[in-house]
Formats: sequence, C-alpha cells, structure tokens
Amino acid sequence: MELCNLTWPEAKEWAKKNPVVIVPTGSTEQHGPHLPLKVDIASADYIGRKVAEKTNMLITPPLNFGYSELWLHYPGTISFRQETYKAALYDICYSLIRGGFKKIFLLNGHNPNLILMQSVIYELVDQFEEERIQMGCGTYIFMAKEACDKIGDNFRDGTHANEMETAIALALFPECVKMEEAKKVSKNYKMRKVINFDDGAIFVNRWPDSKVYAGVYGNPALGTAENGTAYLDALINKISQIILDFSKGKYNPSKNDGTAQNF
Repeated sequence: MELCNLTWPEAKEWAKKNPVVIVPTGSTEQHGPHLPLKVDIASADYIGRKVAEKTNMLITPPLNFGYSELWLHYPGTISFRQETYKAALYDICYSLIRGGFKKIFLLNGHNPNLILMQSVIYELVDQFEEERIQMGCGTYIFMAKEACDKIGDNFRDGTHANEMETAIALALFPECVKMEEAKKVSKNYKMRKVINFDDGAIFVNRWPDSKVYAGVYGNPALGTAENGTAYLDALINKISQIILDFSKGKYNPSKNDGTAQNF
C-alpha cells in the first residue's frame, strides 16, 4: 500500500497494525552514456512497490536524491551533501515515528548512501529507545546476491551502470536505454574505482573525470531485458522474505523484557 494514497485517519489505522514502512532512497546521477540519471531511484522505487504489494506493507514516496559527490564531474548528477542527506532521512523517519509507525526499512538503490543511512538509524534507535522502534536498511543489489550471481555478470567488475543495472533498465524503461552507447563503452572500457577494499583496508581515490572515464563499472553491453526481469524477480522475492521476517521480529536480538531472543 502506498502511504501517500491514504488519508490521515487511514494512516492512523495502518500504524496500529504495526507494518514495516519501506522508504525507497537512491540517487539522481550519471550512469554512463547509455543509461538515464534515474536508474538508482527508479529501480529501488519499483522493487519497493512490488515488495510492499507482495507483503501487504506500506511504502512511502521515494527520496530521489542521495550522496553522489563521487560523480560531481558528470553533468546531470544532483547530490546532497552528507549533512543534507542525513537530515532528510532523519526527518522522514522522525515523521513516521511521530505518526505511530515503529518498523522502518530504508531500501537503498545507491550504495554510497548506505553508511550515512546506518548513522541515521543508530541515532533514531538510540533517541527513541523507549518507543522500541526497529529500523533496517539495505542496498537492493546486494540483498539477493546469491540468486543474482546465477543470472548474469552482475558483480564481476563493479556494480555501477554494469550488466545488472543495464539489464534492469531494459526491463523497466527500455525507451531510455541506448545500447549502441553501451557497446561503445565495452570496446573502449576504462574503469577507475573510487573506493578499493584491499587487505581489510579501505582506500579512497580522487573522483573520476568525465573527460577520461565513461562512468561505468563493468560491461553494460551484456545486459538484456530477459536478465533484467530475472534479476527483478529474484530481488523482489528475497527482499519480500526479509521484510516479512523483519515484521515478525526475526532481526530483533532481544525480547521486550531484555532477554535474548531465540530463533
């Protein structure tokens, strides 16, 4: 159910049911020369709507902008500062909590948002400890990795404007995908990762330059609508199960009396 389609008395009644409220968040940012700027948020919003429908939970309108400073040299990218993004998330969740909702899941489409989302969740759970709210967050592309690994070339060389995201875009909005440009990228491919995870350490490099790098990680020419549909089905099924488990308290490590929860 879409929260924005409810009246306030209906929202009050929904809060009494203690549903999980899904908040889609992502970005409006470059996705190579072949994909539209909306990929992250459009995908997260679509998956979130399907999950809400499948699980009979609530979904809010999407937060269309995220922390996208790494693509600052690519025109069209709209980025919040860290402080702005965290404040927006905080206010959205705080509003839901004031309205009586106690379970919130932030469904993310842009992985650099994730650490900021975790920070906001810690703050809110600490602030509203007596209300016993429960919160979670996750980037959808990683939430069904095992199933997605069996479908295509999704994680081999990064996860931005790659085979997986291109396939999902072909399944959801093919009219916005320029596969001829994807083929050009695959022939002249240069990747420059901003963040490297090596030997248990994180190394952050300078932001990529749009004059040199196409802004793609992976080979987008491999993407197909058929794979896109398969990815979406796998993601919706897995995330729906996670949301249902969350609603039943599976991810709550303690009972109301503070004793250990056995699973």
